Amino acid sequence: SEGNGGLPKVSLTSSRGSEAEIYLFGGCITSWKLANKDLLFVRPDAVFNGNKPISGGIPHCFPQFGPGPIQQHGFGRNMNWSLADSENSEGDPTVTLELKDDNYSRSMWDFSFHASYRVMLNSKSLSTVLTITNTDKQPFSFSTALHTYFRASVTGASVKGLKGCTTLNKDPDPSNPLEGKEEREVINFPGFVDCVYLNAPNELLLDNGLGDVI
Repeated sequence: SEGNGGLPKVSLTSSRGSEAEIYLFGGCITSWKLANKDLLFVRPDAVFNGNKPISGGIPHCFPQFGPGPIQQHGFGRNMNWSLADSENSEGDPTVTLELKDDNYSRSMWDFSFHASYRVMLNSKSLSTVLTITNTDKQPFSFSTALHTYFRASVTGASVKGLKGCTTLNKDPDPSNPLEGKEEREVINFPGFVDCVYLNAPNELLLDNGLGDVI
């Protein structure tokens, strides 16, 4: 259907009540609702014009995370993905989006690739799988991330599961992070935080401070 700014979006609805929306521009999931409560956040100043990445939801960072030789976070979040497949399993929908190289991507990163992004909506979960296939004749290296924006109350939000991890604290000096070790069971956010956790476990618990644990 037509979304904000006339951009095409895909709407997913589970027969058990959960919902999600994905914009083909950037392959960006912008909404994930349980019981009509959206667990994702889109910035109020986000633009939907097909030129600038959508600021919110779950944007892609590919083939580069952060700053580097090409534009910040790469080009995956500001290219048009296409709908490759869809299916329904016992009332729970799954869609697969894909992205391939074109003149725009090759102007920055001169490789042939195929990205497949599978999104599965269940009654109480949203699962994603991103697969990058090298279709070029030479090897390439890349980094990628799903840069999720969760709806939260910053004064009430907390994260569990990182105790024991090595930390790189980028505040006060982002270019010279301080190495440490996380000793807290529960991490909260009393002020500005910019900290990297190395070798984090596969599962973390986010209490969004709004009555939900993700």
